[in-house]
Amino acid sequence: MLDRYVTGTVARVSPEAPVPVVLVDDEWNAVGGAANVAANIRALGARCDVIGVVGADGAGRAIERTLETMGAACRLVADDRRSTTVKTRVLAQGQQVVRIDREETSAIAPDAERRLKAQIDERLSGAGVLILADYDKGVLSGALGAHALERAARLGVPTVVDPKRRDFFAFGGATVFKPNRAELEAALDEPVRPRKPEWMEAARARVGCDHLLVTLGAEGMALASPGGRLENVASRARSVYDVSGAGDIVSAVVAASLATGAGMAEAVVLAAHAAAVGVAKVGVATVTPEEIAELLPES
Repeated sequence: MLDRYVTGTVARVSPEAPVPVVLVDDEWNAVGGAANVAANIRALGARCDVIGVVGADGAGRAIERTLETMGAACRLVADDRRSTTVKTRVLAQGQQVVRIDREETSAIAPDAERRLKAQIDERLSGAGVLILADYDKGVLSGALGAHALERAARLGVPTVVDPKRRDFFAFGGATVFKPNRAELEAALDEPVRPRKPEWMEAARARVGCDHLLVTLGAEGMALASPGGRLENVASRARSVYDVSGAGDIVSAVVAASLATGAGMAEAVVLAAHAAAVGVAKVGVATVTPEEIAELLPES
């Protein structure tokens, strides 16, 4: 996705309708969606390949240029039958006034899915970890997810899945399955009980993953692991300016940590500190190792 930001000031209400008039003083573009996960991977100092779909349009080309500039290897499929997802956020006095979305959420064409599978097959060998970041835009279908997870399992590559409601249960076998509270509650049709080991273990078994990592906003995260082990990690956020992209930061840090041999508990604690840095920034942002280290307690 392409994230566009328009910032300005509000001094009056429009005479045409009861809405604020934003006097623009700055505009910029950033990469969002799976591209933002890649941006965070690069900010952590790790190499990555980005596989995904864009439209054959200016927004798609802008995403590719940005990813290449930051050193990510682009394996993007340009589909001329759909437009690139673009989210435009209008900000004034540090607050979001409105968000305007342009997107296509129908399933991608069979040819585009075949090309994505080919890219996965080509790039997965030798990878340290595979992240499947789903945004319900019609790209990461159950069949494509299952293909990626099967190939990763065959090669012994750990997987991190950030799901959305469509095809929620299609990612069985993932190493880490990372929904937020609302997504898990909608999928299971019951309230999440993050401090109940038995409930979390049953949810983990139902999803079919090795580790169930539930992000809980201001309450932090809950991690359910094999054997009924449950860990609750408190939020490290000291101030919350913008939660945009916080889930992408968690996915990137957990994945990079696992790729370097960290244990799950260590990876989640690092991700919690990284998310605290990210939500204190304006817009969809990346986090560096130095910023994470500043929040870590001295040993």
